[in-house]
Amino acid sequence: MSELHLTPAQQAAVDDRGGALLVSAAAGSGKTKVLVERLMAMVCDPAQPADVDEFLIITYTNAAAQELRGKIAAELGKRLAAQPENRRLQRQLTKLYLAQISTVHAFCASILRTYAHILDIPADFRVAEEQESLVLRQEVFDDTLEETYARI
Repeated sequence: MSELHLTPAQQAAVDDRGGALLVSAAAGSGKTKVLVERLMAMVCDPAQPADVDEFLIITYTNAAAQELRGKIAAELGKRLAAQPENRRLQRQLTKLYLAQISTVHAFCASILRTYAHILDIPADFRVAEEQESLVLRQEVFDDTLEETYARI
């Protein structure tokens, strides 16, 4: 399989160091490749290297988050194979499993769990499944209607 070459716009996204970056494009357009290359550029920066677990990477699905983590691991592995004595790369591969690579929902849930004691919510809460959420929504709607009718 041939190596994917970045377009000038993709390379600009990889090279940009102006702050946060939102990558939004159609399926199959190379978003994941851009994100992996951007991350590797910062992790392997000779002047100011960053640690892989210093980044927040949010995707839309759990599958996409797992795929992205796998591609980052593969790229780190490839670079480590080329430089097996590189202890920094070895540490980055270990730190990858501490990195925040998740969905928006999972990231928000982690914040809520971290600060559950301040928010006075149980730290062992769980996110409702879709069907469960529909039932709860309907119950709240019905209760609200009943309360409104009772006041009329």
